[in-house]
Parts: sequence; C-alpha cells; structure tokens
Amino acid sequence: MAQEWEEPVEGEEVEELRVGKTVSCEMVGLAEALQQEVEEGNCEYKWKLCDPTPERLDKLVSQLKWRIEEGLGEAVYEIGFEDDGTPRGLSDEEMEKSLDTLKQMAAKLDSHVTVVRTSMGKEGKCAEVLVRHIADMRHFMELRIAVIGNVDAGKSTLIGVLTKGKLDNGRGSARMNVFRYRHEAENGRTSAISLQIMGLDAKGDVVNYSSLRDPSWSEIAEKSSKILTFVDLAGHEKYIKTTMFGMTAHVPDYAMVMVGGNMGVTKMTKEHLGLALALKIPFYIVITKIDIAPEHVLKRTIDTLTKILRSPGVRKMPMICKCEEDAVTVARSIGNSDGRVVPIFLTSCVKGDGLDHVRSFLNLLPARQVTPPLLLVL
Repeated sequence: MAQEWEEPVEGEEVEELRVGKTVSCEMVGLAEALQQEVEEGNCEYKWKLCDPTPERLDKLVSQLKWRIEEGLGEAVYEIGFEDDGTPRGLSDEEMEKSLDTLKQMAAKLDSHVTVVRTSMGKEGKCAEVLVRHIADMRHFMELRIAVIGNVDAGKSTLIGVLTKGKLDNGRGSARMNVFRYRHEAENGRTSAISLQIMGLDAKGDVVNYSSLRDPSWSEIAEKSSKILTFVDLAGHEKYIKTTMFGMTAHVPDYAMVMVGGNMGVTKMTKEHLGLALALKIPFYIVITKIDIAPEHVLKRTIDTLTKILRSPGVRKMPMICKCEEDAVTVARSIGNSDGRVVPIFLTSCVKGDGLDHVRSFLNLLPARQVTPPLLLVL
C-alpha cells in the first residue's frame, strides 16, 4: 500500500493560509472577512441583536434551534459580521446587548453561550460565539478520532494525557491507562484497538478532570455535551491490517496523525497518511516529543511533512498552530467541505507544551455531516 509521494512542481503556486505564518499570533486584534453566509450548516452571521421585539426574538430562537440541529448540538455565531462576511463591528454597548440577547435565545433552548474570541472590525468589535447544548443523556455530540502514526510516536501516551489530565513521567506512565493487554505494557506497543473517551461540558471544560478519581464512561457521558472517542490504533507494520480495520469499521470523523519529533517521517507515517487520504478522512498532525527532539531534526520533520502535504498528489495546506488564535482558526477551517487545511501541533506530553492548543482545537472541532451508506433491500 506504499504510496510514492511526488515532489512539488517547480514554479507551481501553492495556496497558503495567512494565519499559518509566524506572524499570525500578532494579528489577533484584526477581524478578517469571512466567506458568504450559507443557509446550511451551524454557522450564523449577525451584525447585531439589540433589543429585539418579542416576535423577532421568537424568530431568532427558531433560527438558533435550526443552527444547533445542523451542528448536531452546537452552533457558531459571528456577531458584528454582515451576511456577505464583511467585519463591520459594533460599539461596546451594542456588543454587550447583542450577547445578552444571544444568551436569552440560548436559555430558551437549554444551551450555553461562550465567547471564543473577539476582534476589531471596520466600525467596532466583532465576536465569535459558541452556543452549545447543555449536557443531556438523550442528546450529545460524539466525534470519533482515529489515532494513527508510526510505532513509538506517542499515540497512547497522548491519549492517556488528554483523557486523564496527568502529564507523562517520561517513562510511559500515561500510556498504561490505555493499554489493554500485558504484552502491550511490557513492550510499549499497541497491538489491539483501544477506545478512550474525553467529555466536554457546555462551557468547554473537560469533564474527565472534574473528579479526584477516574470517572466511569457513564459518569462522563452524563455530564458531557460533547464526547470525543479516541480510537487508538497500532503503529507497527506487523499490525497494519488491524489499523486498516479500525479506520474503516469505527467510521472515524477525523484522524490524528502522530509523528515523533525525534524520529521524523517514517515509512509507516506515509502509509497512514495515504490511508487517511484514500478514505477521505480529514486529518490533523501532532508532532510529539519536542522536548527531546534536536532542533535540526524537528525542523527537518516539519519540512518533510510540509513537502508531502503540498505535493501534487495531496494538495493540502499545512498550518502550524503556535497560539490559541491559530487553534480557533483551524478548528473552523478543517470542517470545510474541501478539507484542504491540515493543522500541525507541536507538543510534549512530559512538559505539557502545546497541549492547551490541542484541547482548544478539540473543543471547537465541528461535527461532520457524513452521508449514511445506502441500504439495499432484497
């Protein structure tokens, strides 16, 4: 299944996101124009929501309900934006009134409002707001994330850190909570499919961390508005069939491709990238172990990944997330229909570097509207 990666054609223009550059974190205060608003999806543009009449409020609530249903439990409101995506902006008083109105609308639908970020438009402030349905055992959003990558890339360790909230000790303590069999714990390699969940409440806080003891899955589900199911897959080429089975049978919404910063891009990394591309699963890349990776090796790893993602056979737009603003931007971009944006996170499970950006990204990761397979009735 090995895939030959083509080198970029000399002189070919490669599209990039401006926010992917190093200067992106310094441009947080300026609002950029958005694409034209569409009727489908969970994103709504509103210039302002000041002092609506009761009749107008009822219509706004109905509209919010539609957007939440489209997002399978959450919606994103862009306050201060025109329908064509122009960041017009509001005064401080108008923004406060608009947010109060949005909170009234959300309260009628048992939902919570969280301001994700604010920026400056042409005439004042703009805000991106997340509206998420409050935890309900009957209705919650689930996203399945397949975790793939070469052996010893730190897949099980990262899952253990994200789901348990405790950093690794550098000797694999975090991954012990993920392994299923004794031989996995002995050799440190995953050989069977393992599932772990991370719950998020309406405010975006991780439910798994709210107890002194490890909560059960049922306790996490009771308190969660959004559940992330991590499908931990084997990285060794000996278990490639098991990995392929996990990538197909569990129908993941996204794939998290793990790359060891001290190891670089290996043959199995390319195999797993090719598998995600063949199955048309949106993916993002997490480079681990940056605390022990030599600077020149880490740079070579990033350059190799960028070259692969930009190659004619792939045509993706890599974006290195260096701050909270980048994580918010890529979470919005990765859910687009074209799926061209590939976020890249630099992390350390021992020192905790970059983990907050990954959590913020996962909190805002949108649900995918996957078309169910057709059933043939005989």
